[in-house]
Amino acid sequence: MKTADLYIRVSTDEQADKGYSQRDQDERIRTYCEKKNIQLRKVVFEDYSAKTFNRPEWTKLFADWKKTKGKQTDYVIFTKWDRFSRNTADAYTMIRTLKTLNIEPIAIDQPLDLSVPESKMILAVYLSTPEVENDRRALNVFYGLRRAKKEGRWMGMALPGYINRTRENGTKYIAIHEPEASHMKWAFEMIAKNQYAIEHIWAMAKEKGLRCTRTCFWTAIRNPCFCGKIVIPAFKEEERFLANGLHEPLISERLFYDVQDVLDNKRRKIGQVVQTDNLPLRGFLICPACNKQLTGSASKGRNTYHYYYHCKYPCKVRFNAREVNETFKNDLRKIVPKPGMAELFKAVICDANSDNAQLLQLERKKTIVEITAQNNRITKARELLLTDAIESAEYKYIKAECENKILRLEAKLKESNDTLSLDIDLNDLVDKSVFNLKNLVYLYQNADLAGKQLITGSIYAPKWVISKTGDRTAPLNEVASLIYLINNKLGHKKTGEKTISSFFSGQVPSAGVEPARFPTGV
Repeated sequence: MKTADLYIRVSTDEQADKGYSQRDQDERIRTYCEKKNIQLRKVVFEDYSAKTFNRPEWTKLFADWKKTKGKQTDYVIFTKWDRFSRNTADAYTMIRTLKTLNIEPIAIDQPLDLSVPESKMILAVYLSTPEVENDRRALNVFYGLRRAKKEGRWMGMALPGYINRTRENGTKYIAIHEPEASHMKWAFEMIAKNQYAIEHIWAMAKEKGLRCTRTCFWTAIRNPCFCGKIVIPAFKEEERFLANGLHEPLISERLFYDVQDVLDNKRRKIGQVVQTDNLPLRGFLICPACNKQLTGSASKGRNTYHYYYHCKYPCKVRFNAREVNETFKNDLRKIVPKPGMAELFKAVICDANSDNAQLLQLERKKTIVEITAQNNRITKARELLLTDAIESAEYKYIKAECENKILRLEAKLKESNDTLSLDIDLNDLVDKSVFNLKNLVYLYQNADLAGKQLITGSIYAPKWVISKTGDRTAPLNEVASLIYLINNKLGHKKTGEKTISSFFSGQVPSAGVEPARFPTGV
C-alpha cells in the first residue's frame, strides 16, 4: 500500500481560524485517499503564503523527507497546484528535488501524469496562472498606494511625533501626537543649530521623553514628512518628487532643509561637545597654562562622583567643577542693566525690527530672482537637449540639481512670507525680554543643559580663562556689553541723538525669540 503526506494550506491566520478552506481540503483529500487505497502518514496544516517554499510547516516536512530519504512517503497530496506553489520557477525546482527522493506531488483537482511529456505544458499553465494572479494583485496594490501618496496621504506606520488615526468614514490619516511632536521639533531645531553631535541630540531627546530608537531617529530626520511633504519614489519614466501631504506639518520646510545641510556636511561644523548637567561649561573654558580648550570628567570617590574641568595630557591644570560653576553664576549676578537701559533697549529693538522688515523684503525679492534663474537654467538645458548639444544624462543631472535648489528657495520664500505676515505684540515681547535680562541668574539656574549653553554662548563671546584664584578673564560680547551698559558706547543716545537706528541695526538680536516664563513674584 502506498503512503502519502497531506499538505493543506491557506494564506493567512484569519483564513485558518474563521474560514472553511482547511477543513474542506482535509475532507476532500481523505476521501481521495480512501478511494485510491492510500495510507495517510502525516497531515500538515499551513497558514503561509506560497510565493516561496520558505514556509514553517513545509520546511519541517521537507526536512523529514530528507532525513528518511523519502522511504516512508510515496506521495505528497494537495487539492490544487496553487496550494503547492505560486512561483513557477520554484515549483519546477521543488518537483525535481522531490523526484530525487522518489516522492510524487499530486493535485486531486488538477490531476497530471508527470511521466507523460505533454503533461508539462498543462503543468506550466496550472503553475503560472496563480503566479500571474499574485503579480497582478500586487501591481494593483502598488498603483493604489502610489496614487494615494500623490494625493498627499501618508501610507504606513506614523513617524515619531505623529500617530495613526481613522476618521468616521474609515479613511486613515496621521495626526500630531504630543509630547512626541514637541520632542521631535526640538531635535530638528537643535540639529539645525549645529552645536551638538546628532547622537547627543538623540540622547537628550530621549531624556525629555522621546520614544525612538537610534536607527528610527536617523531615518526620521531624513524624512520630509515632518515639513508636510510625501516622497514619491521614481518609477519607470517618472522621476522621484515630493507631493504636498494632507497631514499637518510639524516643522517648516526651511528648518527641514537646514537640517539636511547639517547632515550632508554642507554647513561648517562648529565645536560639538557632549555635555553633562554637572559640566555645563565644558567647551567654554580655556586652560590658563597652555591656552587649549578644557575638557571635563568625573572622578569616583568613596560614596559619590566628583566632577572636574581639566586640560589634556601632558598639561596638569585641573579645577573643581562645582567651584567653577559657582564662580560663573556669581559673575552673572554682577550683570544687571543700568537704570534707563530698559527704555533704551526697547527703542533699539523697535528700530531694529523696522530695519529687519525691510531686510526681509529685500531677501524675499532676491529669493524670487534666484528661483527664476534656476527655472531659466532648466529651460536652457532642455533647449540644449533638443539640439543634441548635451546628453540626456547631463540634462537629468542639471534638472535634478536645479529642482533641489528650487525646493529649498521656495521653502525660504514661504518662511519669509510667513514672517512678514506675523502680527507680533512687540511691546509685550520686549517687556518680557527685559524682565529676563534683569533675572539672568534665575533664568540660567532654571534652564536645562541646552538653555545654559545658549545663555553662556550668548553673553560671552570669547571663552573663559580661569586662573588659580578663580578670576574670570573673558569679557562680555559686544551685544551684551551694549545691553548692560558695560562700556560707554551708548552715550550719544542719552543726549537724544537719532543715530542709534543705523548704529545698532546689525548688532541687536532679533525680537522674535520667545523669552522664558517665570513664576509670579520672581
